[in-house]
Amino acid sequence: MMKNMSKNELMQNYVDTFSLCNYFSPALLENLRLKQIEEGEYLVAQGSSLNNLFLLVDGKLQVEHFHQDGSYAVFSIEKAFSVIGDLELFLDIDLYTVSTVRAISKADILEIPLGKIQQYGFNDPNFLRFICTHLSKKLYASTQLLTNVSLPAFVKVRKYLAIRAEAEGTVIHLEKRDSIAAMLGISTRQLNRVLKDLAELNIIQFKNKTVKVLDSDYLLEIKKTDFF
Repeated sequence: MMKNMSKNELMQNYVDTFSLCNYFSPALLENLRLKQIEEGEYLVAQGSSLNNLFLLVDGKLQVEHFHQDGSYAVFSIEKAFSVIGDLELFLDIDLYTVSTVRAISKADILEIPLGKIQQYGFNDPNFLRFICTHLSKKLYASTQLLTNVSLPAFVKVRKYLAIRAEAEGTVIHLEKRDSIAAMLGISTRQLNRVLKDLAELNIIQFKNKTVKVLDSDYLLEIKKTDFF
């Protein structure tokens, strides 16, 4: 049914689905626009000027940061519903993006010009509470990644799968393994090795990009011996 919707109807469907009327004033809602991008297409490039706030309402985006030596780190893999550009919104510098964001699947995105947010949103308690909530979630997620830095690959993957299973259920559709490995700070080879080990222990079943969790309690239970 959604395929037969016009862009305006589809946008209104997303507004209703994610209850945006609770956070966005009519003036802000009037300035929302629907943007659709294909897999592999870039939404923003690191260091570019930020002109819009983006709301991911369908699909997946990868947030990554490139270093001067050419290497890169994956900060997160964003799914609906998430906000892109909220961090830069309150930085006391020129609005340049700190990350590159690209689609790893076809994605639908609602965008709103920053000028309209400055005009209608900066003094709106509901909108500011909405932004603060999403910033808090990102801060928590980044804290979890930092606390995982020194952990062995086996523990990192177990924790990652446990978190995904808690949010999505026992069947998890993984993104590209090199992206997940980069986000966890391990190699793709280590990730594949852990998935194979967990499958041999009958903790999970996996084929291609699908993981079925058979024993979620084991994923959550971290023993002292796992750190050595």
